[in-house]
Amino acid sequence: MRTFLKDKTIIFNEFREEIFSHYPQAVMEEAVARLLVEIKGIRKIPSELITTTLLGVLSKTETYNVMSTLMELQKKVKHDPELLASMKDPAYNVHRTIAMSICGLYGSGAISLFGFIDCKFRFFFPTKRPKSFISKGICAIVASTASVIISDNVKVDYTQKNLELLEARGVKLDDMVDILDQLQRPYNPDMERSLCERHILAVLRKQQTFHALQLAIKIDTAVEVGEFNPQYNHIVGQDEGLFGVDESIATAVPLMYGTIALTNFGYLDKEKIGIIRELDSDHDGGKCNTFIDDMVCGIVAAACGRLAHNNLPTYSKPVK
Repeated sequence: MRTFLKDKTIIFNEFREEIFSHYPQAVMEEAVARLLVEIKGIRKIPSELITTTLLGVLSKTETYNVMSTLMELQKKVKHDPELLASMKDPAYNVHRTIAMSICGLYGSGAISLFGFIDCKFRFFFPTKRPKSFISKGICAIVASTASVIISDNVKVDYTQKNLELLEARGVKLDDMVDILDQLQRPYNPDMERSLCERHILAVLRKQQTFHALQLAIKIDTAVEVGEFNPQYNHIVGQDEGLFGVDESIATAVPLMYGTIALTNFGYLDKEKIGIIRELDSDHDGGKCNTFIDDMVCGIVAAACGRLAHNNLPTYSKPVK
């Protein structure tokens, strides 16, 4: 059977053909254009931009994995009366949960757009059935395409701002590159270290990374000076195990890069490699690193996902 490591081009060509057999490309592009008008009042979007962006969303491994699952389930439900009965329940929501994994790559904006399309499905696709596995996937693809077009209007490069924020809390670029290299080296022993640096910097270029990092540091520093109420200062300052908001903010970054990034975030959060461990254990003089250590986990994990999706590894499993 074909694998991503050897036959990615063929796999994705066939994938796009199957998607367009259910929802023609022109129909999906029209839905994107209508969504941009409805949400942002944007009317003069070049059709070439919509086409390029749509195909870009469809070229993501995560999109392929999610849509393949939804399309296979769509076939199965026709012959599975138990699954069909569950889907007829008004509370059934699993197909949305699966589909929104695509939107996660493009941030909360794409998720919001997904909800809008899902609620007004017949407006965008008057001849299609709204309550099916594949229809939810199409909603996610259209929402993600529109989100990319909207966010592309933000041209600011946040790399330097993010590096300055990190360095102010004792985190250097090399610290993060070291961790990424350690995580990826088993998959690609001959990998150039510069590749790791390139992907860390790409994550730091994002506006969403800046917003999450800035907020994380604002909370840590406010706790250090006792700006919040005593109970909150104590919970955050002690990094209590059941708090969890630090991880919630930090996961905004790896969520942009798929489940590989999210899995690596969980691993780093537990293993606390390199600078992450140093931050986690540094409480001298009332220092609070509750949020920043998770942000470093999130940035490196996001770079893991980005590197994995954009570079062919030597091995699909890590070399011991």
